Amino acid sequence: MKKLIVFILGFALSFFGLYYLYTSFTKNLPEPETVIPSSLIIEYSDGTPFYFPKALWYNLDEYPEKLITVLIISEDEDFFNHMGIDVLGLFRGIYKTLIEKNVQGGSTLTQQLARSLYLTQERTIQRKIKEIFISFYIEKIRTKDEILELYLNTVYMGNGIYGFGTAAKYYFGKEPKDLTLPEIALLVNTVKSPEYYNPQDLKGHYEKARIVLKRMLNEGVLSEDDYKKYSEEILKVNSNKIVEKKYDEDIFWRVIEELKELGFNLDILRKGFRVKTTLIKDYKEILDEVLSDKNAALIFNYTTGEILGYFGKGVNSGRRQTGSLIKPFYYYKALLDGYNLDSKLFDLPIKIGDWTPQNFEKNYFGQTSLEEALVHSRNIPSLNLYLMLGDNNVRIFLKDQLKIGGFYPNDLTLSLGTLETSHEELAKGFSALLNGGIVIEPHIVDEVISYDGAVYYKAKTNVSNVIKNSKRSPLEASYLLINILREVVKRGTGVRANIPGRYIVGKTGTAEQYAWFMGADGKTLMIISQDGKDLLGGRDVAPLWKAIALKIDIGKNPFNISSVYRKLNVIKINPLKYIDYNYIYQMIQEGKLTVSALANILKTFDRDSLLEFLSYMNTISQDLTIELWNIIGGDNQ
Repeated sequence: MKKLIVFILGFALSFFGLYYLYTSFTKNLPEPETVIPSSLIIEYSDGTPFYFPKALWYNLDEYPEKLITVLIISEDEDFFNHMGIDVLGLFRGIYKTLIEKNVQGGSTLTQQLARSLYLTQERTIQRKIKEIFISFYIEKIRTKDEILELYLNTVYMGNGIYGFGTAAKYYFGKEPKDLTLPEIALLVNTVKSPEYYNPQDLKGHYEKARIVLKRMLNEGVLSEDDYKKYSEEILKVNSNKIVEKKYDEDIFWRVIEELKELGFNLDILRKGFRVKTTLIKDYKEILDEVLSDKNAALIFNYTTGEILGYFGKGVNSGRRQTGSLIKPFYYYKALLDGYNLDSKLFDLPIKIGDWTPQNFEKNYFGQTSLEEALVHSRNIPSLNLYLMLGDNNVRIFLKDQLKIGGFYPNDLTLSLGTLETSHEELAKGFSALLNGGIVIEPHIVDEVISYDGAVYYKAKTNVSNVIKNSKRSPLEASYLLINILREVVKRGTGVRANIPGRYIVGKTGTAEQYAWFMGADGKTLMIISQDGKDLLGGRDVAPLWKAIALKIDIGKNPFNISSVYRKLNVIKINPLKYIDYNYIYQMIQEGKLTVSALANILKTFDRDSLLEFLSYMNTISQDLTIELWNIIGGDNQ
């Protein structure tokens, strides 16, 4: 009786102990499908793979029966009968572990799957114990066919390749169903030592693969004649390894980010889904050829939202200062608000607090037209325009109307481009300027297609906003701005991007550590940045833009914007209070500016503006004011 009690207690303790270990090792395990190697396929717009997938997914019925037969015979003859482990193999492994001090053990397909999905390859008793319990768990939650399908798609096959289907394409350039028996033998042999026995270099592997054929002979699957035939054929097998090109990780993660925003679960997508992008393969190759690691670029169809080319870091979410590339956005607002191409902007020294901005050339023109100010990207007239429009009004327009995201400084330096943002945000803003006020959201994912060909998602044009009418319609304002930006390329700061015979609009941008050029035609725009100091958008980036544009035919699509616009009265402007009169007086005192030169500038002013200027100057120096009036007063009667 006592022995029976001891036996029952021992059995109970063993049972509950084993059950405790089982639950401990398996209670938090994720579903097997969620930890399989990635098999998401990303393609260019023409269907060309963006990179060679290292883990393609095939359904069980897409694998040939002869492959499954060879695998079972070679690796796990009792696969369809056992509950996850090979008991005899397990005891054999325990013997080797305890007696020979060599951690081994028979590994079933289920155990190999448990190890590859959830464990490491370390050879320890602890890992082996976990492997056994996880194998039980897998057998409990999945059918034999499901386990076999998981194994066939996830087993490591060397060179970073997972699964027999991927290995068939990588090593032999074939679909699994087209494999010959000698090729199957080579692949099955690879499982035993993936980095050493894989078919990339076939020398020395033929004899090992013949052992696989010998097992088939011994099991009666092959006749003696067939064995001899295939043993000879295996010597003639050639590897056809795919030549891999390094893929652009920045593009890969841009695609992944958009997929997440679209609500796709990546664990599901990894099971054989294809993602066709909007990217044009030829454009990618051209960008790689022309640009360096200091550049970033975006090619964008601003009528549809399709991203056609993508290069470098920070294109989607970077924070580079824009420099003068910001100016067209608030010039567009000015045109909406009724300003004309010939509206006068003052170009004289300005001081706002401790800030004394200057034109790039460090000279002043007194007055200039709105068109000329943007064509030559002059800072002071642009700042005057910004002030007249109102700092807060411009910010609201940029953020709420043009939908340009980024880091906005809390001061007036925004007017000259201290906004930190990305190529995609700028492209979104320019889309409105170029197509009549319609803000188009960029996208890179065109289609998401499942392994069986079902289209789960098809992209369409996403309009973020439509600019509101003001004193002009957005269409009229776009027409006017396009004419200015055309002059930028013909004779302004962007002249190095001009291509004879093509209608190109553009704008340069130069910041402390970045330079930019945006150029476009009636359908496509391209924005290129370059990182570094002492750069100029027109000198350093515009030629790169031109070199690419020549190859991708930007400039051949006409603008479909009406040439009919309403010329409104010039708005009364008063930027004179922002002029730095002390600085002007100091320049005259130091001989950097003569009184006659200043008088010649003031002769361009209308009478009211002249009187107001002299009124301000009179608070600094009555003598200088009288001298100026004596020179020019009579001419303005």
